[in-house]
Amino acid sequence: MINFELNPFCKLKAIIRQNIILITVIISLTSAYAQNKDNATGDNPRKASITLIARADIDSVVLRWAPTTPGGWIIANQTGYIIEKVNVPGDNSFQGTGYQRLNTSPLKPLELEKWKALASKDNNFSAIAAQAVYGKTFVPRPLDQNNVNVLKNAADELSNRYSFALFAADNDPFTANSLGLRWVDRNVKKDSIYIYRVFLAQPVQDYTFDTAYLVVSIKPYTKYPAPADLRFESGDGSLKLFWKEKEPFYYSGFYIFRSEDGGRNFKKLNNMPLITATPKAAEGEASPHYIDTLTVNYKQYKYKIVGVTPFGELSEAAEITAYSKDLTPPPTPVIKKPKQISGREIKITWEYNNQPADFKGFVISRSVNSLYGYQLVTPKPLSAKTREYIDDLSGYEEMYYTVAAVDTAGNLAFSLPVLATRIDTVPPLPPTGLSGRIDEKGVVTLKWNLGKEKNLIGYRVLRANSPDHEFAQLTGQIHKDTVFVDTINIKTLTRYVYYRVAAVNSRYQHSGPSPVLTLRRPDVIPPVEAVFEDVFVTDSSVQLKWHPGSSEDLAKQVLLRKTSDAKNWTVIDSLPPVTASYTDKKVEQNRIYTYSIISVDSSGLKSKPAAEVVARPFDTGKRIPVINFTAEYAERDKAIILKWNYNPRNTEKTWYVIYRAEGDGQLKEYKSVEGNTYTFTDKNIPASSYKYGIVVMTSYGGESEMKTASVVIRK
Repeated sequence: MINFELNPFCKLKAIIRQNIILITVIISLTSAYAQNKDNATGDNPRKASITLIARADIDSVVLRWAPTTPGGWIIANQTGYIIEKVNVPGDNSFQGTGYQRLNTSPLKPLELEKWKALASKDNNFSAIAAQAVYGKTFVPRPLDQNNVNVLKNAADELSNRYSFALFAADNDPFTANSLGLRWVDRNVKKDSIYIYRVFLAQPVQDYTFDTAYLVVSIKPYTKYPAPADLRFESGDGSLKLFWKEKEPFYYSGFYIFRSEDGGRNFKKLNNMPLITATPKAAEGEASPHYIDTLTVNYKQYKYKIVGVTPFGELSEAAEITAYSKDLTPPPTPVIKKPKQISGREIKITWEYNNQPADFKGFVISRSVNSLYGYQLVTPKPLSAKTREYIDDLSGYEEMYYTVAAVDTAGNLAFSLPVLATRIDTVPPLPPTGLSGRIDEKGVVTLKWNLGKEKNLIGYRVLRANSPDHEFAQLTGQIHKDTVFVDTINIKTLTRYVYYRVAAVNSRYQHSGPSPVLTLRRPDVIPPVEAVFEDVFVTDSSVQLKWHPGSSEDLAKQVLLRKTSDAKNWTVIDSLPPVTASYTDKKVEQNRIYTYSIISVDSSGLKSKPAAEVVARPFDTGKRIPVINFTAEYAERDKAIILKWNYNPRNTEKTWYVIYRAEGDGQLKEYKSVEGNTYTFTDKNIPASSYKYGIVVMTSYGGESEMKTASVVIRK
């Protein structure tokens, strides 16, 4: 499989991301990478690809590659890799030939003794890779031959070896060379273009490999940029660093450095690269982060975040100054029952013990609701010695109060709220400025001025057909607004309607009624008809959408329906005026229905019928299957007898298609039987066991699901 890639750094993204899980394994010494079974290439468990990336400079090209499956890695370690390249001319004359081999012998992992001789003793990545290749065991649990999980354990060990080896190769060039997964080509020319390919040194029986191709342009090397968007979040004695990877550059891991002397000296905080694992169920990739739990609050620290490339090189450093802070609130005050000390003043007192060293003082807040809406009444904190506060409650009958202790870091500790109630026997004043109008549809809009009382909670609206009659209350509950909408009947000989309004405070004390407002009823105009917007049909329903009539006094909408063979309309529902959709489920397939709507206003006036729409539910083609399907061998007749029952739901013509399979074979179409037949005799039975299936077919193209039955012939 040839895959030319102009951006080599994105090529190994998938395999590098697989290694992210390994950092948890390295730290906790538990098994990892269990999900990477030896079936990573499509649906073929015996096939692997080779993933290839490159880092080019003006005098060299560094190649890195790896097989995509653990099994492929084991095989490639035995056969080795061949590297070839070809120079691509600039005149478009390249024919895909002329490759030159770069290595004289296949690249394989170094022999263990040679590896030991060349590797540095403090190279942890080299030790990890050598153990992955040559170690006798790699999983810290033994394989019990009597254990049913022995094969799974072996597969897990292979995956762990493969994953640890690739992780080590990503972080150390010497380790990548020792594993036979890296090559440096120094025979290159600036501004030239080369095609490299990597493949197995020889074919392998029962396992296939794709050849990896990569196009490389020789340009000056640009160092990986620093991780992007570095920021921090302060904790108490700790802080959290966040950053992002910047496409198209992806890092194998990250190192974190910290300075406590303003950036003069930095100390590495992690010996192994930090890698962030993304859970399988996550919608996107997790952003990398690091938590430093060894900080002194408010002390300034400088941090550097450096990415590790798949070539074992370090990126530019992202730097930030960060600090942790005090997030521990002081002890909570205990507030006492408030006392009314005058007609409008309330005294709040509280207790406070165990005052901390960083204590600053108290703040008071209040709200008309015990759960939310609290506002500060002390712009600045009260002194640490204060234990009482007097508040003015004029205009309010009651209020909830809390007292909060605050420290020098701004942390707050709120007391439980307490209710302060003021004694008041003065009712509100009658509302003023009452006015209103009635439109041609009988909708009345009333307005009046808002009262000045702070404890005012609403109004009662009253109406009468004569100023001499008793006014009836229109608002079952207290009306919260100074605008009220009423609907009256305009089909009446009474020409006028009369209104009054009364105010109500929080103690449910009512004012006297306002002066009487007299309004004249308008002329009669029928409502505007509805307009259909769309029709949706299924096999069992018709869904209608429309725009209701725009009349303000619209009271209801009458939905009408008739079939194609009917002359008169039928009312199928009466709907509220705001309803704009309806689903009719009492329909039959392939039958034509016509719909319309008549709008009715509060006076009973009817609109013209809405423009008609037509719908026809469709047939899905699904039919019910047969029941009681059986297959029995009749010894006397030397035949298999099939029986079934079927009760069709419509009058269309039906027949049955019988399928048969011998033994464990696949069911194949065998015979067709008329719809009025409910048995079938099969005498062509050379085998000893059969499986039968039966499907109902109809003249309208319908089809049921298959029912099956099996029989064994005992001769």
